[in-house]
Amino acid sequence: MKKYKILIMLIAMGLTTLSCEDYTDGINVDPNNFTSAPGNLILGQAELVAVKLSGSNSSRFSGMWVDQFTGSDRQYISAGNYLVTTGDFDDEWDDVYADGAAQARLAKAAGAESGDGLLEGVATIMEALLMGEAAALWGDIPYRTAFDYTENPDPTYDAQAQVLGDVQALLREALPKVGDASVAAVYGPPIFVANGAKWSEVIYSLSARYYMITKEYNLAHGAALQGISSAEGDLLSFHSSAAGARNLYYQFLVEQRGGYLTGNGSHLVKLMTGETPRAIATPGDAARFGSYFEPSPDGYDLNATDGIFTIDSSFPIVSWIETRMIEAEAAAQLSLDAEALAPFNAVRAYLATKYDADFPASTSTGTQLWMEIMEEKYVSMPGSIQIFHDVRRTNNALGVPIKGTGNTTIPQRFLYPQVEINANDNFPGLVDLFEPTPVNK
Repeated sequence: MKKYKILIMLIAMGLTTLSCEDYTDGINVDPNNFTSAPGNLILGQAELVAVKLSGSNSSRFSGMWVDQFTGSDRQYISAGNYLVTTGDFDDEWDDVYADGAAQARLAKAAGAESGDGLLEGVATIMEALLMGEAAALWGDIPYRTAFDYTENPDPTYDAQAQVLGDVQALLREALPKVGDASVAAVYGPPIFVANGAKWSEVIYSLSARYYMITKEYNLAHGAALQGISSAEGDLLSFHSSAAGARNLYYQFLVEQRGGYLTGNGSHLVKLMTGETPRAIATPGDAARFGSYFEPSPDGYDLNATDGIFTIDSSFPIVSWIETRMIEAEAAAQLSLDAEALAPFNAVRAYLATKYDADFPASTSTGTQLWMEIMEEKYVSMPGSIQIFHDVRRTNNALGVPIKGTGNTTIPQRFLYPQVEINANDNFPGLVDLFEPTPVNK
């Protein structure tokens, strides 16, 4: 009998334990703290960072340093004259790593787990774009040991050329996964414009971009030939007048820091107005100038009223013009004048139609043709980080004016940010703003 009493007591204790577990299960779970999210939403975060990188502080600093724009008020006067600190780049670093590439990796893993190859492919494209720009801007960066902050809180730095090689591998990996899918069909809107862009063409254009940065001109030329094939195929950020969706330049110029960034006295203004002669005569600049700039009491503001910086204006992430100019310059670098003239003149013809103005075709050869190509890309891509990459890669062949006192060159890189200096025990040490990145030495 004693045996049975003990057995009943044990059963009762077990039932009591199970009941308590049922009642307390999940008591320490915060219902407002998400532990997972759909892959498409995670991907959207990475895409937003790609938009921000192309049209926010990185774009504005780059634009000032290649003298497309002028820092005209307060701290932007200093930044425009190359007086920056490590803390000025904290947000950009955090955007690329924590908010961008890390989220792209999560979305990629979600796609692989669910069998959604297209999600996996587009996420891979975003990781490639963000890490390609990071390597181009900073030089050597953490990559292969980055993103696993639990296991590896202090990632080591990889050589710039190695990271850019890894970026090309990512783009090759993504290509078969996206197939013939259009940006408009899936994983494009609402971040990107639902136009005729194809993910496969975006991949080849990005591949051409990063081959240019590493000066592999033959590979850049081949990739550009398969890149974005029409102006309707640009990868464009989507903007509207809705709060949170407004053009980033508009937000800065109108809502946040009016007067900080202008065109006053900039090299771009002087080229377009004829104050500085262009390498190729371009009467049509008079027609497109108003899209870029508008008169102000002090000179020229960026046109956020009815030009390319308005509240709902799209901003190019990767474009047909960039692709054709890569094709043209790569051919010129390879001394293939005929192959350089065709895409260059195609861009000029497109501009003539777009602005209903005169953009004469070129018949030049050699160095003169190369200069015309470089200059047209400079004028046709205002605010693009790619111009900053080009000017550094070519040792300022365009002769962009150097600002500030005592400087002999434009900045050659972004400074490593203070957050990285403070947090990563493997940080390799400070590098001067005017020290070329390894691929440009």
